[in-house]
Amino acid sequence: MNLSNQFYTEKRGFIRMRMETEAKLKALGCSEGNHTLTSMSVKCINLSSTGVLLESKKSLTEGSLLEITIPSEREDFPDFIAEGTVIRVTQKPTDELYEVALKIDKIM
Repeated sequence: MNLSNQFYTEKRGFIRMRMETEAKLKALGCSEGNHTLTSMSVKCINLSSTGVLLESKKSLTEGSLLEITIPSEREDFPDFIAEGTVIRVTQKPTDELYEVALKIDKIM
């Protein structure tokens, strides 16, 4: 099937890879509202070369600098570790979870 035949236009610059896996967040500075965040577990929903969409039980502050670690499932492949900035936080209407968009600033 030729992609040009589809009735779908991708507006993103990079494809998002669906993950649905656990990840860890760690604060990289003392930003307002997140000064007590040392480490927390989140769910990684999807990943692209420029960002990560997370699901969190806690709200995070836009502009916060965080380190994200997505553990590898294979011993011979290292964990994914990156530094990023929170660019959007949205509470999900059906439950008490938050969607957090993290822009990747640097891959470690």
